[in-house]
Amino acid sequence: MKNKKLLFVTTRLFWPTDSGRKLSLYYYCKGIHEKYNCDIYIYSFLESGQTEKDIEKKPEFIKDVRLAKPIGKIDKIQNLATKTLVTRKWPIQCSLYYSRQNSEQIKKYCDEIQPDYIFTDMIRTSMYYDAFRHSRALKVLDMDDLLSARYERQLHAMYKSNISGQYSGRLPGIINKLIGNQMVRDAVLTMERDLTAKAEIHYSKLYDKVIFVSAVETAYLNKKLPGKTITIPVGINAVPERELAITPEKYLLSYVGNLKVAANVDTLHWIISDILPKIHHNVKFMVIGKCPDDIKEKYKGNNHVIFTGRVDNLVEYIRKSQIFLSPILYGTGIKTKILEAMSMGVPVVTNDVGAEGIAADDGKEFWVRNDSIAIAEQVDYLLEHYDVALRVAEAGKKLVEDKYEWNRIWEGFQEVLT
Repeated sequence: MKNKKLLFVTTRLFWPTDSGRKLSLYYYCKGIHEKYNCDIYIYSFLESGQTEKDIEKKPEFIKDVRLAKPIGKIDKIQNLATKTLVTRKWPIQCSLYYSRQNSEQIKKYCDEIQPDYIFTDMIRTSMYYDAFRHSRALKVLDMDDLLSARYERQLHAMYKSNISGQYSGRLPGIINKLIGNQMVRDAVLTMERDLTAKAEIHYSKLYDKVIFVSAVETAYLNKKLPGKTITIPVGINAVPERELAITPEKYLLSYVGNLKVAANVDTLHWIISDILPKIHHNVKFMVIGKCPDDIKEKYKGNNHVIFTGRVDNLVEYIRKSQIFLSPILYGTGIKTKILEAMSMGVPVVTNDVGAEGIAADDGKEFWVRNDSIAIAEQVDYLLEHYDVALRVAEAGKKLVEDKYEWNRIWEGFQEVLT
């Protein structure tokens, strides 16, 4: 039987899997190829640090990769002026990812391979719908999470760093400078929240199906557009027991996050400035993930904080810690880092935002505390009663293995691909 074909328009090459979104894209495509006999074709933009040579490292389950054409400064400015500021049609992120040249290239690619399914990656590529509107393929918007809700939380967060984050390389320099100002930043974030919310509804109506990782967001959109949205969570690979045979270091806490992402930067600041000082034990706090020099410089005088940078083996580092401390200041969707830490049998302390979308219960599989004092008190309690911490962590490990192993997650695609 001839394989079906899936064309996926992505915002980045998703290998190596060094972020939560890359991990989900990688395993979504792997599962669709292996379980549903689909050939996978990728039309991808490049994120900062990626080059054309990275195509050579593509996973074997990818049939073909075409790179998006770089979007010039003039195109970006025109899009921002006409599509975002004047007509209020697109959020900033859509304006930064669109060019007529890429639309034409996607249309040609679609006509060439005649896919049975077309997926687009997040709201920022959804506007390429017009490039394949004519296709008979089933069209799926892989929204991931509800960004408008994330921006709403970010607006009201106690800490707000530069909102450009990973977009800084795509924005004209003068705009990057402007949004460094707090008043401008809040005005831009308010506009982006409103335009993103509008785009989420508009493009969800156009596509045949929409995917969220969290059932919370699926329920929200299905109230507005009944039956349009399905939940396909992020998953994990069970860690072999032999890799877990690492003795944790006393009073060591860990956290994972790419510190080029605003939410991670602001969460880190909250933990270091407001939570760690309230913990009575003499803890060390290990921060794992990409870290710009200016952040290391900011905290270089704090002897309790250790920056590891990006590591090749998360298990080796997270298992060294007694507690995975990961409250999330703002965000949406399911936090892959929390599932990964739970899968390693490490006690997890998070908050409502971090726990959102995960089918676990406070005190049974992890701990959910929301203010700095309560989080610090929970950490102190667990360090004093580590047998309790390990018992709950073991239950968390079993829950993740039962509900979030990738083979189970792939079953969710039946509603779309059969």
